[in-house]
Amino acid sequence: MDEIKINTIEWSAPEYNHKERGPDWFWTLGLITIVACGIALWTHNTIFAIFLAISGACLIMFTLRHPPEVTYIVETKGLSMGKDLYGWKSIKSFNIKNTETDPYAKLLIETSKHFLPVYTIPLPKEKMDEMKETLLKLIPRSEIDESGSMLFMEKLGF
Repeated sequence: MDEIKINTIEWSAPEYNHKERGPDWFWTLGLITIVACGIALWTHNTIFAIFLAISGACLIMFTLRHPPEVTYIVETKGLSMGKDLYGWKSIKSFNIKNTETDPYAKLLIETSKHFLPVYTIPLPKEKMDEMKETLLKLIPRSEIDESGSMLFMEKLGF
């Protein structure tokens, strides 16, 4: 099979949408962590209490951090996300979702991986048509959606 030549599409976007959180969010998270640690200690589960305390602290630190910029490149070799390159043979299908409220459209890529089969990539809205036209030359479009756990976490504010 001959390799299909395509025009390179390159853009940079934050790894995820950063949400500013108020002091109430941090107080609530701290209170939940303290109560959960207290219950774990009350049931004589010290290791689990330590795990909960470390998890709460990591969650707070991760929330305060701003997302790094990632460079995405769609080229003849495959799809590059930062330092990772995914060849077209490892990508099953794609879909593009656009909502008016988000600053970016979502490019959903379904891979042949078992652990993380669907990647959600922020795509500038002005590149949507060009991306759809280019990807249709290489892989099929399907009605894939974000995972339910990902949508649930976004509703919770993560």
